[in-house]
Amino acid sequence: MSQRKIQFIFSLLFLVSYIGLLGIILVVEISDHVNMKKGANSMMGEIKVLLGVLTGGVGQILNFWFQASQDTSQQNPKNT
Repeated sequence: MSQRKIQFIFSLLFLVSYIGLLGIILVVEISDHVNMKKGANSMMGEIKVLLGVLTGGVGQILNFWFQASQDTSQQNPKNT
């Protein structure tokens, strides 16, 4: 397996997990709002902190992929 493929798999796994966690938080928050009662979400504060930390990781992943594509284009300039 090439290094680029492994990096892609890890990036995809991270982003899918991030979106899944975001979806779970939204479902819990929406269900509490619709039912008009405060749920017993004792870990919701910790999950929101985790979501904030993971949001920083999304930026790093995007920076990695856009930087990698920029480096490739600089190494192989088009002859015009």
